[in-house]
Amino acid sequence: MTAPDGRTFFVSLKWKLLVAVLMMFTILGGILGAFTFRQLLNQQSYLLETQRNQLSQNLDSAISLTVDNSLIAAQQIALLISEERSVTTDISQYQKMLDNRWPDIQLYWELGSMRLMSPSGEVLAHAGKVIDSEDLQWFETSPVSVEPHWRIVCHHECVIQVLVPNLINGDPFLLFLELELTDILSIFRVNETFELAVLGPKLDVPVGRNYWARELYSLSNKRTSLPLLEQAAEYFSWEHIANKGGVYEVNNEYSAIWIFPLAQTPNSPSILVINNINSWQLLLNEFQESMLGTLLISLLLSGFLVILVAWSPVVSLSRHASMLPLLAEHDFEILKQQSPKRASFFIDEVDQINSATHQLADRLQHLELEVDEYTAELERLAMLDALTGLPNKAMLMHELNKTIACVGRIHDQVALMYLDLDEFKRINDTLGHTQGDELLKIVATRLNNSVRAMDTVFRQGGDEFLILLRGIRSDQDVRKVIHKIFSALQQPVALGNHKLIVTTSIGVAYCKSMNVRADELIKYADLAMYQAKDAGRSNYRVFTEDMLLKANNKLMIEQDIGAAIEERQLSLFLQPIVGLPDAKLKGFEALIRWFHPQRGLIMPGDFIPNIENSEAIIQVGNYVLEEGGAMLSRLRKQGWNDLYLAVNLSAKHYMDPGLIPLVQHILAKYELPPQSLLLEVTEESVIEQVDLAMSSMKSLKQLGVRIAIDDFGTGYSSLSYLKQLPFDVLKIDRCFTSEVLNESVDSHIVSTVIDLAHNLGRTVVAEGIEVQEQADCLAEMGCELAQGYLYSKPLDEDKIFQILNRIETSRVWPAEQIPQLGKLGS
Repeated sequence: MTAPDGRTFFVSLKWKLLVAVLMMFTILGGILGAFTFRQLLNQQSYLLETQRNQLSQNLDSAISLTVDNSLIAAQQIALLISEERSVTTDISQYQKMLDNRWPDIQLYWELGSMRLMSPSGEVLAHAGKVIDSEDLQWFETSPVSVEPHWRIVCHHECVIQVLVPNLINGDPFLLFLELELTDILSIFRVNETFELAVLGPKLDVPVGRNYWARELYSLSNKRTSLPLLEQAAEYFSWEHIANKGGVYEVNNEYSAIWIFPLAQTPNSPSILVINNINSWQLLLNEFQESMLGTLLISLLLSGFLVILVAWSPVVSLSRHASMLPLLAEHDFEILKQQSPKRASFFIDEVDQINSATHQLADRLQHLELEVDEYTAELERLAMLDALTGLPNKAMLMHELNKTIACVGRIHDQVALMYLDLDEFKRINDTLGHTQGDELLKIVATRLNNSVRAMDTVFRQGGDEFLILLRGIRSDQDVRKVIHKIFSALQQPVALGNHKLIVTTSIGVAYCKSMNVRADELIKYADLAMYQAKDAGRSNYRVFTEDMLLKANNKLMIEQDIGAAIEERQLSLFLQPIVGLPDAKLKGFEALIRWFHPQRGLIMPGDFIPNIENSEAIIQVGNYVLEEGGAMLSRLRKQGWNDLYLAVNLSAKHYMDPGLIPLVQHILAKYELPPQSLLLEVTEESVIEQVDLAMSSMKSLKQLGVRIAIDDFGTGYSSLSYLKQLPFDVLKIDRCFTSEVLNESVDSHIVSTVIDLAHNLGRTVVAEGIEVQEQADCLAEMGCELAQGYLYSKPLDEDKIFQILNRIETSRVWPAEQIPQLGKLGS
C-alpha cells in the first residue's frame, strides 16, 4: 500500500491470507447465522400466529357454547313456565314461580338475571338484576326473529346477554338470560401460561381503573399480569396491538399480546391475552450466543489452520523475495546456499518456485559466462574494421585520447596523419565495389608496412585512413613516414586484369600539448588533407592556423550568404569594356561586391570560392542576373541601347536546369535584346564537363544570348575544344596580357590566340590592361576589345551614370590620369 506522502508499507502475504480467510468465514458464518436466526423468527411467528388463530377459534367456540347452553336453559325454563301456565293463566303467577325457583335456576344454570317478556317487549316476570334502560333499548331494537340474539355488555362487570324467542303453550314469548363470562373465559383459556384481561368498551370520560381508556373488569392473575398490563398500556397503543399484535418486551420479559373483541360492534368489550414467551426468546438469545461462539471458535480454528498450513510457504516466499536481488547482483552461489533444494514426496507451488529459482540461477550463470565471452569478442570486433582488420574510429578515439594525455611526459609531441585516396570513387564506380574493397585491403597492408613499430594505422571509413605517429622529435620523422607511404603506393596494384597506381592526399596535424582534444586534432588533420587535395594528387600539407581561419571564414560565409541575398547586402559594380584602338565604350562587366554589416566590404575572391560547390552559388548567380538585367534596362532607358552587359556564371550555375527559364524571364521582364546579355564561363569549367557545357551553350544560343570564354589560357587542352564550342567572345586572361610588351613567350601566345579566335569568327577581349602601351600593342595584334584599370576600376551605378553623362556625345571612355597598377580584385 502507498501512503499519502508516497511511502509504502509492507504487509506480509501470510497476514493478508489470514485476514482474507477470517473475513470469508465471518461473512459465511454471518450469512448462515442470519439465515438460521431468520428461520427461527419465522417459526416463532408461525407458532404465535397459530396460537392466536387457536385462541380466536376458542373464543368463538366458547361464545357459541354459552349461547347454546342458554338456549337449553331457556327451553327448560320455558317448560317450567308452561307447567305453571297450565295451572293458572294469571301472569303474576310467573313472577312468583321465578321468585320461588330462582335460587335453583341461578345455581343450576349460573344465570345472573332472567326476564320473561312478551313479543312487544313487556316484561312479564324477572329475576336477578334490575333491567336498566340500555337493556330495554336493546330489546326494542332487536329484530323479531326465531333466532336467538346475544350480546356482551360491561357495566360493573362483563356479562353475556341472550334473548331467546320461545313458545309457551303455543304463545310466543321472549326469554332474556344474563350469564357471567366465567364459562367463556374458562373455555378460552386453554393454556395456563396465558394471562387474560377483560376490558370494557372505550369510554369518552374514563373513570376508575382503566387502561387505554377502557375499564378493567377482570384479570386472570393480578400479581403477575397487572404490571405487564400497566407497562403495555404505557408503551404501546391499543390500535397498534389490535392491528399488528406480536412480540413486546414488557418488564424485561418478552410476551405476545393479542386483543380479541367479544362482539362485532366497533367499540365492543375485548379480551387482552398476554402470552409469556420469555423462554422462547431466551432460546433465541442462547442461539445467537452459541452462533457467535461457534463463529468465534471457527475463526480461531481457521486462523490456526491457515497459520499452520500457510506460514511455512509464505515464509519461504518471503525468503525468495529477499533472494531475488541476488540474481540481479549475480550472487548465484549465495542464493543456492540460502535456499537449498529439498527432496519431498509432496510438492507445492512454493517448491516449484524454489526449483525454478535454482534453474534460473543456473541459466543466468551460464548466460553470464557466455555474455562475458561474447562481450570480449564484441569489444575486440568493435575496435577493429571488419574489412581491413585495422583499428577503427572507436579505437582511434581511445588511443588518441590516451596518447594526448602522455604528451609532455612520455612523448615530446605526436602527429596525426589524415589520408584520403585520390580518385577512389572513380575506381569504385569503374571496377565495382568488390575490387574497391580489395584495393582498400592492399592499401591497408602497405600503410601498415610503411609506419614504425610505435605508430598505429586506423581506418576512418570509406577510403580514409588515419595514422597516429608517437614519439615525434622533429618534422623529419614525419616526412620519412610520408615518403615511405608515397613510395609504397607508387607500386602498381593488380586488380583482376587491371593495373593501377594509387595516390593519396595527406594532411598532418601536430599535437604538442595535452590540452588539445582528440576531435580537434582529427579536424585539423582533415583540413590539412583537403588543402593537400587542392594542391594536386600525391601531396601532403601540415595544418596551420591560417587553414582554420579559412575554414571558419567559409562556414561563416555559408551561414550568412542567405541573409545577404534576402537583405540585399550584395551590390553590382560595373567595369567598362572599350573598343581598340579608339577606346569607345562597348559594354560593362558586372562584378559583385558584398557589404557585410559586421565585416564591411568583402570582395568576390574572398567568398565566391567558399560557396562554389554549394547551392548558394546558384542563388548568388540568379541574384546577379536579376540585378544585371535591371541595371541594363536602366542604361537603355538613358539612351545607351548599343551597350552590352557581361555576367560571370559559375560552373555549377552554368549547368543548372533552371538557368534557361531564368534568362528567358529576365529578357522578357526588362524587354532586353538577347545579344545585349553576355554570359561568361571559365575555360576550366567548360573543359571539365564538355558535353554538358556544349548542351547548355546551345540552349542559350537559341535564346540569342551571347557567350564568352573567360580566363582563356589558364586551363589545359583548351585549343582542341575551341572549334566545337558555340561561343562568341574569347577573353584573354591578365596573366598573358601583363607580359605582352616583353618579347616573351606570352606575347607570342597572345598573338596566336587572337589569330585563332579571328579564324573561328570570334571576338577577343583582353583583360588586365593597365597602361596605354599594352592597349596599343594589343590593338596592333588585332584585339577588338579591352578592359582594365587603364580605363577604370569597377564603379557603382551612380558613378557610371555620371561618366556616361560626360561622354554622351563622344562615347569615348576616359583613361585614368594615374593608372593603378596591380589587381585590386574583380
